[in-house]
Amino acid sequence: MKRIVDILKTNKSLFSYMALSYFDKAIIFLLPLIVLQLFKDQTVYLSIEYIFSITVVIIPLIDFGLSGYFFYVYRNISNKEETVKNFVNVFQRVYVILSVLGGVIILIHYTAFEFEKFILFIVCRVLFVLATVFLSSYFRLTNRPEKAVYVTILSNATSLLFLLAYFLFDIEFSLWVIFIGQIIFSIFYLFRSISNILFDKEGFNTQQIKRLIKSTLLFSWPTIIQVFIMMYIVNYGKMNVLTKMTTEDGVLLSLVQRFSMVIFLTHSSLWAFIIKDIYVEKNLFLIKRRVFYKYLTFLTFALVMILMVTGAYIVYNYTSFQRVSCISVLIIGQTFFACIYAYLEMYYGRENKNIIKLYLAIFSGSIFIAIITLVKIDFLERISIAMFVSTFASLLLSVFVLYKRNYKIA
Repeated sequence: MKRIVDILKTNKSLFSYMALSYFDKAIIFLLPLIVLQLFKDQTVYLSIEYIFSITVVIIPLIDFGLSGYFFYVYRNISNKEETVKNFVNVFQRVYVILSVLGGVIILIHYTAFEFEKFILFIVCRVLFVLATVFLSSYFRLTNRPEKAVYVTILSNATSLLFLLAYFLFDIEFSLWVIFIGQIIFSIFYLFRSISNILFDKEGFNTQQIKRLIKSTLLFSWPTIIQVFIMMYIVNYGKMNVLTKMTTEDGVLLSLVQRFSMVIFLTHSSLWAFIIKDIYVEKNLFLIKRRVFYKYLTFLTFALVMILMVTGAYIVYNYTSFQRVSCISVLIIGQTFFACIYAYLEMYYGRENKNIIKLYLAIFSGSIFIAIITLVKIDFLERISIAMFVSTFASLLLSVFVLYKRNYKIA
């Protein structure tokens, strides 16, 4: 009876957190689509997708792998409270340094020479994502995962309110409206970090920072490269959407990838909720059947829902049904398999075998580049096939590696 009660409590907590997380992700998901529907400007919409894509490719290269290493150290150390405190101290110092560097880059762009049209928004978006990803890890380990969600809800809801106000009062649209909430939070967290550093009574010294960053890099460098490769593959199309595709093809790619984000957001919500349980499991070679099947159930539900929504959208908006449907299925399928692939990768990180993740990413990247380079078909079709084949092949190889390493589902 007690076990049943505990399971019900766990599921209630999971559903409550996922509902809150979905509300947050719904705002993020809808903002670019609302811009497209309200202001009817496809170029602006593609610019927003471009900024988002550049951001997720940059993030793995500048966060030092702190969030991933955070979970690994937390699992393997007895003084967990001190560990959490040290990571927060280090991250806030890294955040201040990166904020200053971002400010310098913006200054160079506007005073010396222009090198990126959207540099202001890219820098602000990078700092925002950097902070919220770390805070998500921090609040999850301190058993308050909903607090990170409140941060992003408030930031993105602020942008949504500005967006609606611009539309209702017929004000000419400007890109900063989309990013205003993120800019405000980034500035707030920067001053919060500076304040904590200046008034740090314990005097967290430079040597401690260097040791922790060195340990983080030694642990995370394969993951950093691996995540960069995977993000580059997924976002390659949208990073070239303004230069190598027609507007119609660019909108198709961006919209279908945005629809399929619901699958990824389902993965992210579940990941944030279950990652601590996976990392604290004593048996390194055990994949819990109950947790994995629950994950697959939610993810498959999201897949079916998105296939239906995308199908309805295609029927209503396109006449070339066969071409658009094939491209859409490839893109959505790639997202679904990429999520399962990412779930299984957690087990390599848990046993400190991140080098395996790097080899898998290199394998995936090699297939992607080969298809992009050698296959001579339209750019959009080529990207869709390359993303799907490289991801699915890497998933199969990952399953084989886990099998050879004697992982068991129980």
